[in-house]
Amino acid sequence: MKTLIFSAAIADAGNAFYIPVPCRGNVKSVRVACDVNMVATGTVILSRGATAVNTITVPTGDKAAGTVLDGVPDTTNKALIFDPNDDTAANKVIKVTADATILASAGNMVFTIEYDDSAYVALASLEA
Repeated sequence: MKTLIFSAAIADAGNAFYIPVPCRGNVKSVRVACDVNMVATGTVILSRGATAVNTITVPTGDKAAGTVLDGVPDTTNKALIFDPNDDTAANKVIKVTADATILASAGNMVFTIEYDDSAYVALASLEA
């Protein structure tokens, strides 16, 4: 398991940015905190290409600066594999999309991602 920590400046109009993955693996969990208020129902989505793997949603009632929120893994796609050696560009990065309603004003968000580098793909056995 690897812990990826990064900070990003987020405009109050929303942002999308990309984090190169260090090795083959998947997003196990994500946490976020911000230096300004987070607005109720705002979201940050971590995805592989257009497919969400984890979503952080601000619960009812704005959250004060410094509040830590945990993401919720996507039920179907939480185990999608990222791989820096993949031929598909979208599989080499974690796409992070903060919607336009997430923050009360422009601010900095700090993300902590637990990245499972022991990911594998189960294959059916081949007959001899």
